[in-house]
Amino acid sequence: MSNDQSPEKEVYSAPAFADFKPELAAPGATPERLEHLREHGFVIINDFVDNPWIPTLREAGRRVTQACAPENGYDIIDCSKGYVHRAGENEPWAIRGIIHPAFKEPVFTEFYGSPDFTGFVKLWCGAEPEELVMTNILLWCNPRKKENRLGWHRDTTWWGTGKSYFSQEDDRGDGTEAYSEEVERIRWKEIQEDNEKRITDRKGVGMFLALADDECHELVVGSHSRWRTPLEHDVLLPKSMKDQGVPYTPSWNGTDPLPGQVAIRLKAGQALIRNGTTIHTGHTVPERERNTLSIGWSKWGGPSDEEPKVVDARFAWQLDPAVREALPHEWMKTAWDRWAANHKLGDRLEDRYAGFDIQRIKAGEVVGWRTELERQAAAAGDAWERYQTVSES
Repeated sequence: MSNDQSPEKEVYSAPAFADFKPELAAPGATPERLEHLREHGFVIINDFVDNPWIPTLREAGRRVTQACAPENGYDIIDCSKGYVHRAGENEPWAIRGIIHPAFKEPVFTEFYGSPDFTGFVKLWCGAEPEELVMTNILLWCNPRKKENRLGWHRDTTWWGTGKSYFSQEDDRGDGTEAYSEEVERIRWKEIQEDNEKRITDRKGVGMFLALADDECHELVVGSHSRWRTPLEHDVLLPKSMKDQGVPYTPSWNGTDPLPGQVAIRLKAGQALIRNGTTIHTGHTVPERERNTLSIGWSKWGGPSDEEPKVVDARFAWQLDPAVREALPHEWMKTAWDRWAANHKLGDRLEDRYAGFDIQRIKAGEVVGWRTELERQAAAAGDAWERYQTVSES
């Protein structure tokens, strides 16, 4: 018998960590918490530690993650009714649609509308449930087989017109001029104004609520409120823009830690509230569970005079009336109505589904919305072209 042993695999660990600070334990939007958020771009809160919802949500999160494993297809839950982000080998890393009844986990919906959660929302931004509009809820998880690292980015559109982009569009209509320093500085001025409004106006709140211990979210402390460095410009600038000649200083090798980079270390029941303008990423490894809710509500700003726009594909599932019917409170149905009034379903597969589901439809499965679009695409198979719409003939 050989005594030779293979060296243990080195599991990725962040270069530095940020942890909950006991001096920020007072609940709600205290001056101390808001100042930490203003200065650092994030704050860790402990308002849900030991909350009885957490163990129940944790087990539901594990079930959903397992059900969305690629080998299960749609056998356990019909995840075509949501939108699942998948990494290598189609392993899920973020699951949208967990409040759709097809996901068979009503606990997420119940917690979303519970006094425990809406009570926190009221503490943070002063809004009663009847004043809210639906925004966002999803589950962060980790692929089981391979390490998964997202690219460094800001959630804010820091180039061009500053308008949000649709995930289903490859061409965002941006030329090199949209990434000029002149345009970028205009956007940066607007971003700084919005940063302050988020602190003072607080027209909603969103958080990453850890259902199990989590150290996967990494960010560059303070990057929300200062002009980016040449290295950070190299990190953020899309390769396509570099190739087209946007000036930049090659500074980063693609792997080294960034100055000021920390991983947000959460215990179960702790939550991260952050400014999305921070430069950030997600980094998961199979050896460490990620089971974290992204969840929030916003104050309703009143009806819009604009015509409904095609919804981003990541949120198309939420237009399903079955989502509305599954909401346990009338005020939640009203919040859904307010959101849905501004959106409509697109008429291409790319407007409705993640790539995994599009592949399954083109392989012959009529799933998801099950309209004429899905039926024609399933019948056409590989002949169904990208961005194709229903044929009237």
